[in-house]
Amino acid sequence: MSPRLRKYAKLLQTPACWPALAQGVAATLEHDVALGREHFATVIDVGANKGQFAVYARLRWPRARLICFEPLPEPRAKLARATRGRAEIHACALGATPGTGQMHLATRVDSSSLLALGARQKRIFGMDESGTLQVPIQRLDALIALPLARPSLLKIDVQGFELEVLQGATELLPEIDAVYVEASDVELYQGQALLAQIERFLLEAGFRVDGHFNAQFDQGQRVQADWLFRQV
Repeated sequence: MSPRLRKYAKLLQTPACWPALAQGVAATLEHDVALGREHFATVIDVGANKGQFAVYARLRWPRARLICFEPLPEPRAKLARATRGRAEIHACALGATPGTGQMHLATRVDSSSLLALGARQKRIFGMDESGTLQVPIQRLDALIALPLARPSLLKIDVQGFELEVLQGATELLPEIDAVYVEASDVELYQGQALLAQIERFLLEAGFRVDGHFNAQFDQGQRVQADWLFRQV
């Protein structure tokens, strides 16, 4: 059975996932490997898309404060329906400097990015750009009041813009207990920061690597994975 079929079989065996699944939102149960035994009182979901991780977070940590960021209108509408009023949803992208940016829309919407899609991204994942959309960009520090209820999780999945998100969250990071970030080993988006840069930034901010999960490969080479960092 393929990983995709195994995932949907598990979703069908989890009744709490059914309402979102009926709306086309498949909870990312694969994150259980990294996070399934954790407890969080605050979950910040950056790059929430249509709610795949948010629905998972609601299942795992039903009492947590859930704060989501998604700049694209159509996925954001699905996110709102999937979370059923149980998430704070912000209609913006996040970065190091407030302003506006051009979102490069991908034919697979969850791969859209503030960076242009690179040739390797298009080839490996079978997609292309379908247009652009201007979106607002804010610093995460400007949008979340401190202190946070803890333990706290910052999840980032923003298709190559991860370092910029972290650079806009320097005041928030001391309040974060774990960062769970998708990072690339090779350039998939034009000009993106790679894993080594993200790791260096987080180590200097007081975090340590706790493992990587859900790796994806191209011709035997790892191209990206989900990395878990913990505050020291």
